[in-house]
Amino acid sequence: MNRRDRRGGKPLQTADRLRNLRIRITLLVMAINVVGLAGMGAVALLVDGRQRDEVVAAELRRTASTAAALLYYESGALQLDKLFDNAVANGTTAVYVYEAGRTDLSLVFAYPARLPVVPPGNLLAPARTVWTSGTELAGGVGDTAGTPTPLLAVPFEHAVTGAVAGAVVVLGDTGPAETANRRLALALVAGGVSFTALACAGGYLLARRGTEPIADALNQQERFVADAAHELRTPLTVIRAVSETALAEPQRRPAALRQVVRSADRLADSVSVLLTRAQLVAGLRDLRREPFRLDQLAEEVLADTVVAPHRAVPVTEAVVAYGDPALVRIALRNLIQNAVQHGRAADQPAEIRLEVTAGPPTVRVRDRGTGLSEAVAAAPEQRFRSGTEDGTGLGLAIASWVAQLHGGQLRLVNAEGGGAEARLRLPGGQGG
Repeated sequence: MNRRDRRGGKPLQTADRLRNLRIRITLLVMAINVVGLAGMGAVALLVDGRQRDEVVAAELRRTASTAAALLYYESGALQLDKLFDNAVANGTTAVYVYEAGRTDLSLVFAYPARLPVVPPGNLLAPARTVWTSGTELAGGVGDTAGTPTPLLAVPFEHAVTGAVAGAVVVLGDTGPAETANRRLALALVAGGVSFTALACAGGYLLARRGTEPIADALNQQERFVADAAHELRTPLTVIRAVSETALAEPQRRPAALRQVVRSADRLADSVSVLLTRAQLVAGLRDLRREPFRLDQLAEEVLADTVVAPHRAVPVTEAVVAYGDPALVRIALRNLIQNAVQHGRAADQPAEIRLEVTAGPPTVRVRDRGTGLSEAVAAAPEQRFRSGTEDGTGLGLAIASWVAQLHGGQLRLVNAEGGGAEARLRLPGGQGG
């Protein structure tokens, strides 16, 4: 039973179900990739943010410790000359030095670098905390726009008394790190989108490749059903017609029974070949190869297929082919039936000429009809395809399949003098 579309309630055909399956697999691959990429991107940004904070903190500590080491007292006065001459007063980190007085701290050195202006009170408060506690303080402070800026305040001591003489406050520049972080985020987004697109394309190709065996199996099933209907219809029709004639005309019963037996044998042969084809296509068995007389087989099929008022002219020589005679019988019968049906005028009997030649073993079936049309002559292989506009059903398709299975070839050409000719070439000897 066909599954039904939930939206319209219409049964979904095999091709539609396979297409929907491929789309679902593609969407699943895309969802997995999006989730995975989003998770990895978030981890990458988190790790990058932590590394950025660690780099800024290390730079603040290096600058603060260097600035505190450059401060010294001479004659009881704090000297800042080494601080002015050092690179810390020319870098990207802001440096502020607060010296302790009797009751409070006073700003004695300021290098704001190129950072946004920070209100003095926002710097004085952490400096006082460090002065009173004697321990460093790490944190953040807001500038005039309220943007947080990383801060580190460290105490420095009087060289003689050893008491805390003030505090060095440094501010970090997070602009370059934030710019790099944004670039990383954009790169991750762009890369994620590109990778997702590639993953979708790859997922669809993989889904299509993965469902090809299913599609092939379904197509094989459909072809088998169609081939079975094609091969079984004719002998069943003959058996029914002859049986009805025998019932109506008792004097013709002996001949009718003999024809029924021949048709039943043909029917059994067709069933066997169809089952063999299904097993071969499914890989359940190997092709049977044995030597057989191609000329005798062709003459036998010609005699069984072409009956009055149609005429048959066999021109054969002793030829030994190598392959499966049961399959070759089906192919020859289809070629002769095609010539009888399409190689004559509507009200005229067909005249079939059958030639069997060696080197390599070849059977030529020629009719006296109008020949191939221009479209078919330009691409005669179209006649080997069932269901096409220029095709002739499954008969030639099966004959072509038998030829290819044996390593041979089936061709359709316009014969000299009018009519069409089918040429079936098979391997001879031991398959050469």
